Amino acid sequence: MLLNKKNLLKSVLFVICCSVFAQTQSATEKLTVRYLDKAMEQYEKNQMDEALKTINAALQLNETSGIPANVTLVATQIYSKKLDQILLTHDYTDFQKIVDNIGRYPSIADGSIKQKVQAAYDWKEADIQSKKIQAEKAERAEQFSMYQKQLEEQQKSQETFLKTMTESLADSQENVMNSIVEFSDKLSESSKQSARSNHIVLVAILVVLGVIVLVFVVVIICVRAAAKASTRQSMQFEETLKLVAGMQQTNNQLLLGSVTDLQGISGLRSAGSSRWGVDALPAPEMSQEEKDELKKLAVQCEELGSKIDAVTNRKNNSKNISELVYKLALKLGCNQNTAMAYFCAAMVYDAGFLGVPEDILTSENISEDERLTMQDHVNRAETFLNFVPETYRKIFFDAAVYHHENEDGSGYPSGIKSDSIPQVAKLIHVVESYNSLISRRNYKAIKDKESAIEDLLSKPNMYDQTVVKALDSIV
Repeated sequence: MLLNKKNLLKSVLFVICCSVFAQTQSATEKLTVRYLDKAMEQYEKNQMDEALKTINAALQLNETSGIPANVTLVATQIYSKKLDQILLTHDYTDFQKIVDNIGRYPSIADGSIKQKVQAAYDWKEADIQSKKIQAEKAERAEQFSMYQKQLEEQQKSQETFLKTMTESLADSQENVMNSIVEFSDKLSESSKQSARSNHIVLVAILVVLGVIVLVFVVVIICVRAAAKASTRQSMQFEETLKLVAGMQQTNNQLLLGSVTDLQGISGLRSAGSSRWGVDALPAPEMSQEEKDELKKLAVQCEELGSKIDAVTNRKNNSKNISELVYKLALKLGCNQNTAMAYFCAAMVYDAGFLGVPEDILTSENISEDERLTMQDHVNRAETFLNFVPETYRKIFFDAAVYHHENEDGSGYPSGIKSDSIPQVAKLIHVVESYNSLISRRNYKAIKDKESAIEDLLSKPNMYDQTVVKALDSIV
């Protein structure tokens, strides 16, 4: 009988525990649904910070019991869009929290999120380097300003010294002359009394004159020494000016291809055409606002080009390519406006590489899938070119997407050919291949310029021969 009572008590306790667990599980599911509805509503309103907090609450709620598939799906969408915002704004305030939560809930990290996290890391490091460079520039400018002030103070001190010394010498000379006059008067009276006194007067006058001559010699020596010191310091000051100006203006000097007489923006074109030079006539004069816009664009392109060179390990590649593209455009008859737009676009034509994982970029042996990922860089550039004004966006898009298209249609990504290939893409294709042939690479020998041109001329199926011949006349 006692055993039966114990068994009955155990059964009752088990039923009570099951009931409590079911009620708790039901409450968790209801609360999870509420979190998901609220998170999706915030996501649709683009309230990403609130949506992130809400979905994190849902993840934490289900952490011990297992995260449901619908929570994982919504979390993946929200985290992906939040990472897009970070890549766009470069605001890394919540980035580390996002990375920590992805590590805590690995089920929400698909391939796209992993790529975006890596891209954000790369951008963050690039931003840190950029800020460091700006800080160094500011420090150099401050040092230069201090040095300039010191030189100015030294010059003022020298001028004050020379002025004081000149005045002192003038006073001394006047005092000596007065003494001579007084002494001469006294000696003159004494000379009436004795001839010997006359001799003494003569000797005294000669001595005084000797002193005056000596004083003037000392003055002349001091003035010449001060003049030499001033000249030497002026030369040092000018050399310092040149040195500091060279350091500060390296990133700003003639970013527009050594051109100062910018033309208007009308006549820009990017469509393919074998009729080079149809816009050879000068375009209308630019307004000051348009000139400032183009200069600002060139500076932004130069900064982005440096980042692209860093991730692709190609030193000065954007600078070398853009300068040759600019010269080629002018050689082929494009007006100044078109050439300038091509120049800027050629600095950032490989922006898509910023979206390719670093391990693929640095790998010496890549698989077929990785090779396709590398080729897909032409479709990833648009994300990094949002700063380009609408006026120039078509040219930048054509440069980034079509610079691997061949004349016979065997290129990628679209397989277009001949006149369908935009002119800016034709120019970059030829110049990039030429630069690769004459540059050091681990996988090929370096060619001289003549051999490189011959190689390009031997492949009319790939390169526009008119462009290649124009390049031959330039290099």
